[in-house]
Amino acid sequence: MRQYHLFPLSALIAGASLGISLPLHAYTLQNLTPYVLPFCGTQNGGNTFPGAVTPFGMMQWSPDTPSGIQGGSEPGGYLYTDNKICGFSFNHVSGGGGFYGSDLGFTPIVGNLTSSPVTSSSPTGYLTYASTIAGVPFVGPGYYSVQLTNGIETELTASTRTGFGRFTYPSGNAATMLINAGSGASIIDASIQINPGGNEVSGWTTGFGFLGSGQNHRLYFDVVFDHSFSAYGTWNGSSLSGNSTSVSGSKSGAYLTFNGGGTVLARSAVSWVSVANAKANLNTESPASTFNNSGFDAMHSAANNTWNGYLNKIQVSGGTSADTQTFYSALYHSLLAPSVVSDVNNQYMGFDGQVRTTSGFTKYEYFSGWDIYRNECQLIAMIDPARASDMAQSLVQDASDCGAMPRWSIPTGDTGTMIGDPATPIIAGMYAFGARNFNTGAAKTAMAKAATDPSTKSSNGVYERDAERDYLNLGYVPEYQIGGYAPISMTLEYCSADAALARFAQFLGDSATYNSAMSRAQNWRNLFNSGSGYFQMRQSDRWWSPGFASNVSTYDNYNAFAEGTGAQYVWMVPFNYSALIGAMGGASNAASRLDNFFTQINDTNTSVTQYAYMGNEPCSETPYVYDYLGQPYKCSNVVRRVMTQLYSSASTGLPGNDDLGQTSSWYVWAALGFHPEAPGDDVLVMNGPLFPQTVIHLAGGDVTINGGGAADNAPYIQSLTVNGQTSNSPWTRFANISNGATLNYTMGTNANTSWGASSSFAPPSNTDGMSTPVTQNYFWGTSLEAGEYQPTWTNSVDTNSPGGNISNVGPILSGGSGPELGIRNENSQSGSSELMYSGGALGGSAVYAYLKAFDVSSKSIVVTSGMHLSYWLYPQSSATSGLVSGNNSAHVAVDLVFTDNSTLRDSGLNDQRGVRLHPNAQSGSLALDTWNYVSVDLTPLAGKAVNRIDFGYDNPNSTGGYRGYIDDIAFTTTH
Repeated sequence: MRQYHLFPLSALIAGASLGISLPLHAYTLQNLTPYVLPFCGTQNGGNTFPGAVTPFGMMQWSPDTPSGIQGGSEPGGYLYTDNKICGFSFNHVSGGGGFYGSDLGFTPIVGNLTSSPVTSSSPTGYLTYASTIAGVPFVGPGYYSVQLTNGIETELTASTRTGFGRFTYPSGNAATMLINAGSGASIIDASIQINPGGNEVSGWTTGFGFLGSGQNHRLYFDVVFDHSFSAYGTWNGSSLSGNSTSVSGSKSGAYLTFNGGGTVLARSAVSWVSVANAKANLNTESPASTFNNSGFDAMHSAANNTWNGYLNKIQVSGGTSADTQTFYSALYHSLLAPSVVSDVNNQYMGFDGQVRTTSGFTKYEYFSGWDIYRNECQLIAMIDPARASDMAQSLVQDASDCGAMPRWSIPTGDTGTMIGDPATPIIAGMYAFGARNFNTGAAKTAMAKAATDPSTKSSNGVYERDAERDYLNLGYVPEYQIGGYAPISMTLEYCSADAALARFAQFLGDSATYNSAMSRAQNWRNLFNSGSGYFQMRQSDRWWSPGFASNVSTYDNYNAFAEGTGAQYVWMVPFNYSALIGAMGGASNAASRLDNFFTQINDTNTSVTQYAYMGNEPCSETPYVYDYLGQPYKCSNVVRRVMTQLYSSASTGLPGNDDLGQTSSWYVWAALGFHPEAPGDDVLVMNGPLFPQTVIHLAGGDVTINGGGAADNAPYIQSLTVNGQTSNSPWTRFANISNGATLNYTMGTNANTSWGASSSFAPPSNTDGMSTPVTQNYFWGTSLEAGEYQPTWTNSVDTNSPGGNISNVGPILSGGSGPELGIRNENSQSGSSELMYSGGALGGSAVYAYLKAFDVSSKSIVVTSGMHLSYWLYPQSSATSGLVSGNNSAHVAVDLVFTDNSTLRDSGLNDQRGVRLHPNAQSGSLALDTWNYVSVDLTPLAGKAVNRIDFGYDNPNSTGGYRGYIDDIAFTTTH
């Protein structure tokens, strides 16, 4: 197996050359980049890449190996044990866990190209010229170098948007460069143009979004060589065309030959907007005046300096060399994403496909939301609040540009990968840890809209909260829901997002939003079954879903959870552990369950395990629950076991895929001695430091963490003073240390079971008087699915008394063409079934039809205070029958007929938009050709009993047809 080589770097670096924001106070920079081993995580499923990149850089020029291309086993693009390199490509996702990127691979070869390097038997992206690695690659932050058995040495370095390549060929041979447009993980199309007179090649590739999502990306590039081309051409599939200057297609590419061998330099740049912007990026960050060997060395030095500046934000000392390497390798990987997507002219590609321009901030994407909101966004904000502010503003800008904040973004859109509403806790978490220079008002508005309006979605069709309708209606996401999977995980994620929104609103002084959001955050209680002690799925009728067994593993196979099990997700209430512990029967019971849970610390069998899986996000916060139980020594023990047994700086040094830095950032926090436990809050829960001394250089002052006696085998806190005052509290707030502080720990090899043990020292839980949550209980309803309540009448005008006696059918078509109600399965809001309505208005001053839908006289639906009626409606603007005309279809509403002869339509009540709940009034607020959510508070009608549910069309003097769909009719009560 190959060993790591460290690239020699300078000893001390001037802070002025770093290009990053430094604290107001000066400090001495140490030479820390040699401790970073970029090969960490390139084996064993870490999915990282080892190539040249700067902090949060757009350009990631890195090698790809056979196992890293499409069809391989290593989605990061690189597997450490592979001995061949397919090419060196421009874009990568560090630890994403899915194939993406590796676009535009550069493959240097010796000799002339005489046939296409693509064969019909080659895997996508794989050229016949993959080269064997001859020696040990040299790597360091911002630099990569490798010697190949064909005698070519490749060196790569980078700036934010550009890359500099130095390719040294054996002398006396023709030197050829292949530029493979089809190298990416999922290329759909590509275009390359050769400009022989300018020694230049440019173009673009288009590929699928992350994990094959329908959100495509297009990466533009420009590259200039310092040698003229003695030969050039293109290939398209197996066809080779000499002297061709342009080519397109998913299996195309270009070749360039330089006579005589020797060193060939290549300046390159990328853009997500255009080739012209790629050229502007190149000329700004890597101008022609620096196009020489000295220029390459200068870019390498600048990249190293920038990295060194970032690494020096946290200076550790006194630990072992191995621990120091692991720490700085983890910090390095924590700072690769989110990455810059705007160009030097401030343009970026909006999610709506429009070129837009930033105003006063740099645009970022690659928000691996479900992952990084737990601890990485807080780390970035703490050490670089200015950059984190731009990241937060980028999410706010996405909502402004296209209607919603993303769940998992690439530079051109939201892929919709994973679940929850992670943008909300990302922004709130960054704010809590010092990032304040963004539009906080617009951020709160965007957060609140996603939390209260189920129709919130981006212009590319991805809902910010794709199961929000049920979450708001029922207080939980039921077994069958629009999102399609993991209803328990969805519910818990929405609860965490609401808790984060609440804390953000509280920071901004908005008590009303705080109260409503924190109330919703307690919805986790609706899925906690005190009988089993686990979260269980519920059906939309409130009953527990069948299938839960005493062995929680069996239940997990019912797709209740996302990347986890019931045993792992039972702890996912990080904002209210106090109430969760109470629901489990108290601290003793909870501690016993937690002890058993950590019998194993990385059980990766997510479909059956009852133990911890610390290589994946749902377990990130779990060790710190011990601090809420009065047993912080057990927290210290588990965290240290995870650090020493699962992490290292080796290629196998990550316990799971890095998820764009989240897995690494967990280690950084653990080594500092605390963790940001609650989403959107600034609470830091302690486990004790790894190093004898750590200094965190913050804008407001240094945080010095002295760990007397700290070592790998000494994880236990014996005592603590904060700014000279004795403390028995196993937590603090970031606000308490953000302007500088000194924490003096005494660490030991034996547990001090009394330190932090008092319940009075437990970290805070966000209950604030909400021990009994405000929840929506499902009183009665139907999604019209098989097994649920079905219509009792169809195609019949309601002539019944009481409340009916409606005999008007004259101005309305009757018979087979309408009016009509019927169960269909062609356009559901959730599940597979919905109720279709249709008919035709013939004109006249009285044009209405109220059709009987459900007889609920036996259901005992008596309106109580806090009861709501809600439903979803899809009015069509046209139909194949030709009946639908204009907005006729929007003059519709669900009507209630009560036992006292009164009706909802004549009650004067308004929906959530303030619009009267009468079919004729609804047309002004219902959008055509989309699902509309309608809800009405029935409290003023308390005491009335519902006899039947009608569906009404009412539009006087109208002519033409109407048609649409109804789904998910529900009565909910607030308790």
